[in-house]
Amino acid sequence: MSENSFISIRNATIASVISGVILLTVPVLRGYVVSFLSWAWSGVVWCWDALVDSYSLPGWAWLLIFILALIGLINIYLAIKGESEEPEFKSYVEDLMHGANWRWSWTGNQISNVWCFCPRCDATLVYDDSFCRTFGQINKTDFICENCNCTVVASISGGDKDYATGAVKREISRRVRTGEYKKH
Repeated sequence: MSENSFISIRNATIASVISGVILLTVPVLRGYVVSFLSWAWSGVVWCWDALVDSYSLPGWAWLLIFILALIGLINIYLAIKGESEEPEFKSYVEDLMHGANWRWSWTGNQISNVWCFCPRCDATLVYDDSFCRTFGQINKTDFICENCNCTVVASISGGDKDYATGAVKREISRRVRTGEYKKH
């Protein structure tokens, strides 16, 4: 017997078993669906009877009172619960590290959009990680201010631009974890 015919027989057997299981469960599921629909219909009929019955107030007025009371209870619950406050560290979005002024934003509890600025003129710094591409040199990334005569403002050893921004993110996380950011 070839492998293709074996696969065809296997697939046919699996399909037959699955079809049998489905056919066995259909009557049971049909019974559940019918009993649920019957229950829902009796609820609708009860509500209709309650609305058209005679009370000291008409049924629609009781319905309106119930809806307004429900809205009031929801407002009371929300007022007691209060709004969840943002963690204090989310206001920490700027600090001086490695000689440059770094700024970032928070996305959830994650640090995003990390970049550095010149502490003298507040210009956006550009990076030079050409040292990372030459063999035998110390891997580092320099951050340069083009506004201040192309002077190196910050230098982070260890790798390219992504490594440098990662190092800053790790330092921010450390300062948040230890509470050191509150001292700045």
